[in-house]
Amino acid sequence: MKPSRVRKIRKALGYSQQDFAHILWVTWTTVSRWESGFAAPSGVHLRILTILDQHLTSRTLRVALRDPRSGDPMFVLYRLLEPLYSNRPVR
Repeated sequence: MKPSRVRKIRKALGYSQQDFAHILWVTWTTVSRWESGFAAPSGVHLRILTILDQHLTSRTLRVALRDPRSGDPMFVLYRLLEPLYSNRPVR
């Protein structure tokens, strides 16, 4: 993912680098390095950024991010991943 895309996602969601870092469970310096091109997201962080990117215009995501519980990274992660697993049978 290109640095400009990471920045665009963060700004579209209205987060500061520090708040965005909190949601992604990284430090603000990591977000800064991603946005400046000195590092690149990988693993689960890349997957979360990809999901965010795909759902930026989603009303459901916007509502979830306005929820007072959105300060909890687990809540945001749950809301991001919920649609991926909601159609699967529980085992």
